[in-house]
Amino acid sequence: RRGWRWLTIKIGMSVWVRNLFTLAASRDLYAGSPAVYVNYLDYDVAAHAFGPRSGPALRALRHVDGAIRQLWRVARRVPGHRYDIYIVADHGQASCTPYRDLTEGQRLERWIFDTLLDASRAGTPQARPQSGLAGGMRARRREVTGLFQHFLNYLEEDFFRRSDPEAHQQDGVRVIAAGHNAFLYVLDVTANLDADALEHRFPGLAAALARSRGVGFVLARSANGPLCFWRGKRYHLRESDPGPFAGRADAALVVRAIADLMMMPSAGDLVIYGIDAPTGHVSFIPELGAHAGPSPEEMHTFIVHPAEVSLPSPIRHPIQLYDHFIRYQQPSEERHDVPGGVRAAESIGATAYHGPKP
Repeated sequence: RRGWRWLTIKIGMSVWVRNLFTLAASRDLYAGSPAVYVNYLDYDVAAHAFGPRSGPALRALRHVDGAIRQLWRVARRVPGHRYDIYIVADHGQASCTPYRDLTEGQRLERWIFDTLLDASRAGTPQARPQSGLAGGMRARRREVTGLFQHFLNYLEEDFFRRSDPEAHQQDGVRVIAAGHNAFLYVLDVTANLDADALEHRFPGLAAALARSRGVGFVLARSANGPLCFWRGKRYHLRESDPGPFAGRADAALVVRAIADLMMMPSAGDLVIYGIDAPTGHVSFIPELGAHAGPSPEEMHTFIVHPAEVSLPSPIRHPIQLYDHFIRYQQPSEERHDVPGGVRAAESIGATAYHGPKP
């Protein structure tokens, strides 16, 4: 009941926010604001809950397409502002099965502690701060007052009754499920532990996780770069030797993305993925669509741009677009790769329908 209430509120909020954003963006376009950015959430919310190609997700996509069409019409009414319109998908969505459907309701966080961890080898948690989704939202709730405060109080009435809905901490170890990935932290150290240190404390843990039901692979750190445990085997990932990703045409890109992830201090000492599990993609929280992983459905996306525009090719990272958009701030006579006028194709709306994520 609590989950459906929260989902209903999120869907309703996404519809309200879409209409509000479209209205606000239309106002800015009429006013001639130099840059207008709109992020539509409807499809993402529905795809998580019902699956990327589900009826509710595709209906949400059509609503987003209608909002984009409305903004396009507004831009055509003010040709003097010379707007260029771009439609960018930041990520895709992978269809997945909830982990609990495979384990008769058992949560990954609990299973790890009940089955694999030896509590005697964990230290006393004292150095690494605890964090999580609910904790961050609680902190935010304490910082705001007035109407917004009352709204958050209502929205999270049930959600905040637990310390963290998708996390479990015990004996100096914390596991947080965040979708089709989960993060394991050892809390008695400030720096991330590498694979050898984890192996010393919890022998065979990473390999056992990688062999377990519903898990595709497990990532860890080493002095020479990221390690990947897949089907119980250990691989040192390099662009020249991408291990279990060797069969993919974009293997080098996958390895670079994993290296970027494991350089982040906030990533767990172990990062557990349900992507490419033997039974298919798996999410460790109750959802049928997920992202933030290396599957082709998530990593490969699109940008719709004016035909006269020249973009970097191939685009392998969002940072490649920064210079392009910064050039819009230059005087028009100094720009060579941006047209500075309103352009679009009739297929923009149809293009936004295609693929797993707009």
